[in-house]
Amino acid sequence: MPDFPGILKPVLVGILGALLLVSVLSSWDITVRALDFTLSLGILGWGYTELAIPPLGTIRAKTHQTPLKFGISLKDINLERLKTMIAMEPEGIYSELVASFRSQISLYLARILGLAFLGGLGSGFILFRRLKQSLLAGLAGLIVFALLIGASIYTYNEQAFREPEFKGIVEAAPWLLGVADNALAEVEKLEDKLKVIATNLTRMFESLSLVGGEETLFEGELKILHVSDIHNNPLGVSLATQTAAAFKANIIIDTGDATDFGTPIEGELVRNISESGFPWVFVPGNHDSPGVVQVLKELENITVLEAGVATFEEWDLTIAGIADPAAGGAAMRVPSREEYKAAAAQLQNIISQSERKPSIIIAHHLFIVEEFSQWPVALLHGHSHMVNIRHLGQAVLIDAGTTGGAGIRGLMSTEQIPYTMVLLHMKRQGEGWQATAADIITINQRNAGFILERKLLAQPMELQAEDSEESPGG
Repeated sequence: MPDFPGILKPVLVGILGALLLVSVLSSWDITVRALDFTLSLGILGWGYTELAIPPLGTIRAKTHQTPLKFGISLKDINLERLKTMIAMEPEGIYSELVASFRSQISLYLARILGLAFLGGLGSGFILFRRLKQSLLAGLAGLIVFALLIGASIYTYNEQAFREPEFKGIVEAAPWLLGVADNALAEVEKLEDKLKVIATNLTRMFESLSLVGGEETLFEGELKILHVSDIHNNPLGVSLATQTAAAFKANIIIDTGDATDFGTPIEGELVRNISESGFPWVFVPGNHDSPGVVQVLKELENITVLEAGVATFEEWDLTIAGIADPAAGGAAMRVPSREEYKAAAAQLQNIISQSERKPSIIIAHHLFIVEEFSQWPVALLHGHSHMVNIRHLGQAVLIDAGTTGGAGIRGLMSTEQIPYTMVLLHMKRQGEGWQATAADIITINQRNAGFILERKLLAQPMELQAEDSEESPGG
């Protein structure tokens, strides 16, 4: 007759040993092409599968009917492997990733069963020192986990993620996804409207040149489109490109904050600037990390001014600029006033040693460019997300606002944040260029309304000479 008390004891010991070893050693790192994950198994998870996406938070759903909890955490995204994978195998990537992930999940579950057997075997040997009872304990641990995993697979319901629970930043995901769906649906409409409106406005200004004798005011001019603070919004780049084409701009100047967090992935997102076809001058802002700047440097049509002077021989135009002090690191911060003054002093030293003096000086923050107000130049900056054009000393100070509608923050704001940019008209003056007019272009994202306002910045040179005694410095 079987000795049930003698069998029950090693069975319980084996189950406890299996639970202990699996709890301690359940974490396992896997690689699915360019994605690195950590898999884990919790004993008292009450039927949940949990997806962790650091630092955004976790998404979980009640997927099965056993007390086990399956955990999947995104550990890393290898951008080099990702670029290689996309370049070599653009088709069938998703199905291959799923197949690879499922096969590694199978290996992981087999590993868990092995740990369960070893945990039971080891605990049985420690307590009983007998092979038969140790094997019985190991077998008990293996059978219990085999039943738990089998029941989990049998009752597993992937559709449970249609009603997930969110923790962390991703708690805003349901609302944000709704906003994103609506925004994407309007992007194409807004772009089409912009093409028509921009073309019509161009014709309007051409016709106005025939009225009131203004036909010579902008003859032989240079047109510069000033954009800023795109903040990962691809529509901002598209709008800038279409506007530059419609108004026949010669060059685009971008005063920074192309991204939000400065991560390598965001750097990949801004590569569409290369599709604009326009010379694009970029000065890094406080949201642009060294990684993002490096990506932009790789684009053929972009000139990145981290601290220097660039001359475009086609128009004999010289531009000076310096990066925001915060762009030297990955942390998003607003530097102190002293840091901005030091950056301005550095740029002044660079300009003083340059053979050509700039007609335009650019930086992301006002505190840098305002140090050049005693110079008769155009000072371009961003950061505030509000368009502003004014004279400061001998200079004209221009803030393009936010060409990306403040990015994700614009979507989350209850108040409408428009897309803005400035078309700067410049006329030859001696060896440089003088800003003569600026067109403020404002696009309201909710109703696709378009406002254009022209501001005259300077009088013709002969009038300035007559008034020079009354208005020293212009």
